[in-house]
Amino acid sequence: MSVVRSWTPGRLASVAVLAAAAAISVFPFVWMVIGTTLNPNDVLRGILAPGRELASNWEKATGMYDLPTFLANSLKIALLTVALGLAVNGLAAFGFEKYPSKARDRVFGVLLLTLIIPQIAIVIPMFRMFAFFKLLNTHAAIVLPSIMSVFIIFFMRQNFKMFPTEIMEAARVDGASELSILLRIVLPSMQATFASAAIYLFLGQWNSYLWPLITILGDEMKTLPIAMASMMSAYTIEYGALMIIVCVSVLPVLLLFLTMQKQFVAGLLGSVK
Repeated sequence: MSVVRSWTPGRLASVAVLAAAAAISVFPFVWMVIGTTLNPNDVLRGILAPGRELASNWEKATGMYDLPTFLANSLKIALLTVALGLAVNGLAAFGFEKYPSKARDRVFGVLLLTLIIPQIAIVIPMFRMFAFFKLLNTHAAIVLPSIMSVFIIFFMRQNFKMFPTEIMEAARVDGASELSILLRIVLPSMQATFASAAIYLFLGQWNSYLWPLITILGDEMKTLPIAMASMMSAYTIEYGALMIIVCVSVLPVLLLFLTMQKQFVAGLLGSVK
């Protein structure tokens, strides 16, 4: 009886609103999965019942549109960006926070000012620079501009503020080098911060579209976002194959959040163990 009474009209209304919001949020994903089993005409008609075209759409996605190559290119670029980005931004943030100097705050302020510059404003100078170094149509042209992130430096520096400097001083007294302090003492204590930065870098590069579209010219170098855009601009759009490529592009992001969601939240809250 107490359970029945606990369902007040206000609570029922809240549950109804949340259920409606959840249904609206989940519907595009459900429609995307169902679309992988339909032919293009059924997708355009908005049919929500599963079809029998999954095998045919998969063959088109992997054969006609070379899905494995696009997926491998995206993974390669994203993982390289994460690895190099964590090293560069982590060292920069650690240096800005733990090694005082007269010009430190001024340099950091100039870096923060660059956040107000839109990407489109520097596309032409960057394109000419990479063309000069003959790096166009290479994955290096996508990875190199994405390694350094002012936001990641700012984010990691704020977390480094909470790491006790006394521990570093004690390690120096014991004869530890600066690199050893960072790798053996600081890094293990701030895994959540690095995990959050890794997720941000991965998502930023995984979803990158404008700069790869400008620098990548050959089909064999395309990433998943560029491949999907190319399919949408074709005269005949194979929506079933497109839905399969979209589903595949969502899977790494979904797995990343499911496996690292606790570290991501802890890193945003500034966790230091």
